[in-house]
Amino acid sequence: MKFTATKENLMTGISTVQKAISNKNTIPILTGIYLKAENNHLIFAATDLEIGIECKIPVQVIEEGHVVIPAHFFAEIVRKLPNTNLIFEYFEDTVSLKITYDHAETMIKCWQGEEFPNIPNPEENHSFNINPVVFKTLVKQSGFCANINDSRAIFTGALIEVNGNHLNMVSTDSHRLALKNCIIDNLTQSEFSMIVPVKSLNEISRIIKEDGDEPLNIRCNGHQICFEMQNIRMVSRLIEGVFPNYKQVIPANYNLLVKAKKKQIFESVERASLFVPEKDGSSVLKFNIEENNLNIVSKSEYGMVNENIQIYTEGSELSILFNAKYLVDAFKIMDFDDMQIEMGGPLSPAVFKPLNDDSFLYLLLPLRG
Repeated sequence: MKFTATKENLMTGISTVQKAISNKNTIPILTGIYLKAENNHLIFAATDLEIGIECKIPVQVIEEGHVVIPAHFFAEIVRKLPNTNLIFEYFEDTVSLKITYDHAETMIKCWQGEEFPNIPNPEENHSFNINPVVFKTLVKQSGFCANINDSRAIFTGALIEVNGNHLNMVSTDSHRLALKNCIIDNLTQSEFSMIVPVKSLNEISRIIKEDGDEPLNIRCNGHQICFEMQNIRMVSRLIEGVFPNYKQVIPANYNLLVKAKKKQIFESVERASLFVPEKDGSSVLKFNIEENNLNIVSKSEYGMVNENIQIYTEGSELSILFNAKYLVDAFKIMDFDDMQIEMGGPLSPAVFKPLNDDSFLYLLLPLRG
């Protein structure tokens, strides 16, 4: 194998696949990046056997071939190389890759390409296209409610439901829940659902490009999901199990409706949360709601905040306690100005929505006093 490449293109390939590399893996070759030179392209691949990522960059191929190179050394040496003509040549007898630049050279010990596990390309049972900008919004506005450190796998994932050309993405950690929906191009016209690790959703959201007209293609077969766009492909396992019946926990009715400017409440909540550090277990904000007024109160040994915001209300008065962090997390991802809050009582779930828009919903369980 022999090829020439630019430093910029190489760094693009490395940064795209490196999140699939686990330095804690007990299989040494999985700490490497697979490189394959063919048809004037260099294919990068990495996997931790949970997710696998491939991408392709343009290079000038002199001799086709493949190799697996230790990711840490490869990333660090490329980062420190000069912006000059870079020549890469693999020597099979020593299983090493030589990098020539200016009047210097570097040699890195490698693994043979044949030893690297194939990243599967699952046959599709279901397939759909989605605008990449819309997909990023889906992940941002729903995935944050999952708990990727939960020992219960279901709560580390997001439910994706497809019904015709409508898609729902839902995640929950059992204390809060976010739902975001959108329109897709359902290529197989099938109705299905699956639970995808939020870690995988965050990663493909990070690496897909927003420019151009090309959609993100997503296909799955019941065990794996594949995301593909431009020169990038990522495969992830799906989570087995039954997702909580989220429709059952969303209240059908409410006793109090609040309409307000999101920005005003968010800024007040942020100020109030300064005095409720989560580490001491006192991460509590109190909402006192009466006719057209929202009173937000926080108290701790560090200080207190007591603010009033003018709002629109319909229904009975209410005092309710919320986890401050869960409120801040939700307000940060909301991309709308006018909001409504539906509440049934001091111990009933509160539902936050954009005003006159059902594309997003955030449900938060209150705290007991």
